[in-house]
Amino acid sequence: MAGLIVHLVIANEMIKLLPEGTIKNEGLFYAGVIAPDAIHAREGFVRADKKHTHLRDDIADKDFGKEENLSLFHQRVAEFILKNRNRNEAELDLYRGYVAHILTDELFMLTVRQEFCDIMKQKGVEQSDREFYDCIMTDLHCNDCCTAKYFAVLDDIMEKLEHVIPYEVEGFLSQQELTNSRNWVIRHCQEGKLCDEQPVYFTFDRIQEFITMAAEDIVARLSAGGKLPQML
Repeated sequence: MAGLIVHLVIANEMIKLLPEGTIKNEGLFYAGVIAPDAIHAREGFVRADKKHTHLRDDIADKDFGKEENLSLFHQRVAEFILKNRNRNEAELDLYRGYVAHILTDELFMLTVRQEFCDIMKQKGVEQSDREFYDCIMTDLHCNDCCTAKYFAVLDDIMEKLEHVIPYEVEGFLSQQELTNSRNWVIRHCQEGKLCDEQPVYFTFDRIQEFITMAAEDIVARLSAGGKLPQML
């Protein structure tokens, strides 16, 4: 749910918080971070496919914050980690990035998106309304542009992504889907023009706060003594 560039910058901030050498292949880590959304590259893509790659099957966005749904989501994340945390060094960073993405989206759903929902509700706009979608997507794009300009790390991230080996996320995404999506991300970030428009409903200051909070929270939860099985 967070913007593409916000996802990548949070990953970059996570690397800086971790002991040097924890993430051994930064390119694969970033590749994992963009992987859950690579489902858009699947022929015949439907919304349920994206729910699956984000471990949110049968959990409606509007009900995500309910205790029983968060418990189910965390159970799925824990199972995913336990299944994949002992992979060989060449693959591990990919799966670490994958988990970082879905935890970032969890945090975004519970904070920034919920704040946006409250604003829209006051305006009489429901989550099912087209206006809701248009407004949040516009703000996500504007904040991605602001993030790219402020953090200025995209060139380095794209260079690392360009050199990753072919990969798949077992049981979720094929090597071809991930390759097609990675190539699209690189083109989008290298050739896309950064807009100068400012977001309307959640400010860039709010996104900066979110980036810091998300990086710290995810590192804490995935480290020894965290609330999820250790993966870092």
